[in-house]
Amino acid sequence: MVAAIAPATLIELGQQEAAIKYQEDYSGGTWTNLNRYAKETPGMAGYDGQSWCVIGLLWLAYRAGDISIMPQTPACDECITTYQSWGRWSWYPAIGAQVMLGSSGQDHTGLVWQFDATRIWTVEFNTNLTGSPEGDGVYLRVRNRSDAAVYGYGYPKYCSPMVTADPGWTDDPALIKTSSGSAAAYAPYPGPDFFRIGRTSPLVLAAAKRLVAVGAGTFNPTADIGSADLTAWGAWHVTCGSPGGAYTGVPNETVWRALQIPHSH
Repeated sequence: MVAAIAPATLIELGQQEAAIKYQEDYSGGTWTNLNRYAKETPGMAGYDGQSWCVIGLLWLAYRAGDISIMPQTPACDECITTYQSWGRWSWYPAIGAQVMLGSSGQDHTGLVWQFDATRIWTVEFNTNLTGSPEGDGVYLRVRNRSDAAVYGYGYPKYCSPMVTADPGWTDDPALIKTSSGSAAAYAPYPGPDFFRIGRTSPLVLAAAKRLVAVGAGTFNPTADIGSADLTAWGAWHVTCGSPGGAYTGVPNETVWRALQIPHSH
């Protein structure tokens, strides 16, 4: 069963990746485009070492529980034609939209998490903050909507209507991705890199509250990961029967999902 995904789910996951400050491999004095997202996203491993701005967004959808809400391609131009064929293309931003960048939208992409009358705020993979054309990591960006590089927007198949600036937009209920289950009630697994001492996130607090609620720990839940959090994860890991072998202080996806952590947005 796939998850019914709201825009806030992808946005939160993307912001977490930007907070981690993930960067692609660096070797021989250059960035290589080799990255975790291509390796971990179904169907994308063969593109490891190539541009990964689209792949990063697909990874977000995969981690959230349903990769099919976005076009299944690493190519920006194919994303555009797919969104158009779905009837989910707009020249206006929306919360959770996939902005396409370039003279024809062919060069780059990002996930819109906020917009106003003149700007869009995005999570972007394979980019940088220096102005160089060579992307190296995951960053939060701010762009002008009137920038010539901002071409248009694809609207993924979320489980709810989108908040959009498009005055003529009406979500077709038949095109809204839905699920008959309760998977959307729980936060998706953020990946093992998330569990670092000192990490601050609303998701940390939500997880800590659940750990205390199930009796895995007696500490005071906060939004910061500390040793007490990891100790509690260890106790919960044992409760789950220690799937996956030796425990290292970081929950795997099976252990995470078993805790049923509410979305923190």
